[in-house]
Amino acid sequence: MIQSRFTPRLPSVMRLVAVAGLALTIAGCATSYPASTGAGSTNLANLTGAASLPADVSSFLDSSAPGSVIAVPTSPWGSDVEVVAHERYFAASGRICRELTVSNARDLPSKELACRTSNEGKAGEGTWVTQRLVTGLLEEAR
Repeated sequence: MIQSRFTPRLPSVMRLVAVAGLALTIAGCATSYPASTGAGSTNLANLTGAASLPADVSSFLDSSAPGSVIAVPTSPWGSDVEVVAHERYFAASGRICRELTVSNARDLPSKELACRTSNEGKAGEGTWVTQRLVTGLLEEAR
């Protein structure tokens, strides 16, 4: 007898749950989000911690082979540093990035990261900026 009293309500509760789930799904699809500032963005240098690299370093990062070295008199990493460029890769942000090894006569070499502000595919377009090396932080924590 208890079972027959609740049986008619069960289908209406399930319909209500299904309608609510459908409404949430439709509302989520209709939400608008701000435009991405990923690949092709020119305002990446304004991010905290990002510094534009000198023109000679940007040109070097555009055209050098992995393992190439450049001596830089003035850079965001200090004066009179030597920069070794490693392989280019596409970051999750959609930008082309390169891990760098930066050294000077006073300190141990450090791992750094530089990414292009434009990925139009033409050398010289866009500038390279320094970025925080997230994976380096994870390796230091070990």
